[in-house]
Amino acid sequence: MSISFRKECPRWPFAKTGAFLLPEDLLSRAERTPEVVAVSELHEGRPGGEDSSLGNSRTNFEVSPTAVGDGGLLFAKEPTFAENDTPKKPTIGDFLPPYLEYEATSPYGVKTQAQKSVERMCGSLALVGVTESGKRIAKRICCGREWCEECREQSHNRRVARIIPRLLQIDPMGYIVITFPEEVRPLMRNPKTLADLGKRLRRLLRRRGYRKVYCRWHFYGDKSTKHNPHLNVLCDGDYLLPEQLADLKDAIRRMLLPRSMAQLIDKDLVIHYDFTRDSARKMHWIKYAAKATFLERGWDDQLASMLYGFHNGCFAGTWRDPPKWKLTGTDKKYNALARLGEGRHPESGEPVVWDKKPLPWVLLLMENPVHLGAWWYSLPPTRPPPGGDQCK
Repeated sequence: MSISFRKECPRWPFAKTGAFLLPEDLLSRAERTPEVVAVSELHEGRPGGEDSSLGNSRTNFEVSPTAVGDGGLLFAKEPTFAENDTPKKPTIGDFLPPYLEYEATSPYGVKTQAQKSVERMCGSLALVGVTESGKRIAKRICCGREWCEECREQSHNRRVARIIPRLLQIDPMGYIVITFPEEVRPLMRNPKTLADLGKRLRRLLRRRGYRKVYCRWHFYGDKSTKHNPHLNVLCDGDYLLPEQLADLKDAIRRMLLPRSMAQLIDKDLVIHYDFTRDSARKMHWIKYAAKATFLERGWDDQLASMLYGFHNGCFAGTWRDPPKWKLTGTDKKYNALARLGEGRHPESGEPVVWDKKPLPWVLLLMENPVHLGAWWYSLPPTRPPPGGDQCK
């Protein structure tokens, strides 16, 4: 039995360079003898054994390491026979979920609304930290998945608090939203493609003189359950003349979508640009860009599995300037959360040293913790042992 691939994998004839490099019909063409088992589907290996969609062909042979194409997508090399066809004995690691899912646990038999498909509950464990002066902070461990109803709001607040210290350095602030045509969205189900597109855009804006850039993907629209990836960009942008704005949009379109592909489908990127100096409007944009849009795993279970480990939300540029605007109204709560996100106490600013061993949250509840927001809690200080005089 033998199997061979074509010397050159068929690609989009109009996408020799750019982010979209996929074989025709999204399948690798293989020539095989009648004895060879047919290729059933495409998958891409992931830690823990999860399967995703587009990637390497799955056969009854072991596949050698893959090569990365120009567009960031993987193309399989020639498969080889397995050295040992004897099934391997499973280990305990094969059954353990990833760290955050394993740590954010509750007893297996508990059935609640927050329970996940891996029979774990979010927020059941917490980390405890203490400052040099003895002040204690607790942080409940959340999974951070967008479709988790239990921690979605808390994760959103933590995400905003994490990016606020840098975005306070931008004034005025520009906001760019880039939406892709429906015809190319199937190609954007691969997280590697999303990461490559974001990197291309950040590099483009940096070359055009923007010093501070933040990008984050939304996977769905506000009022639809249809896959609609669009890129949100916050940058140090100001008013642009019509010809300057047209030039910027043209550069983005040429960088992210090959012109021959746009001509073929007779559609192009839809790009929205706006800017502001108003603090309240900036904060609205920040919270909108950081929000979750993949609200139900059932919308696309396969895509949810593919997005495991995807780093969504990236910075580019230099971020050493002092804050140029302040939070107002109810948004002032993020000042304390930002300090916590940086590992400092919200009041004293002292560094917090965290215990690496999680504790059950139900035990910490007995200490009457004070909620600071985003599942951060203030705990009473540890009582010192009684002195020598008290023991007499």
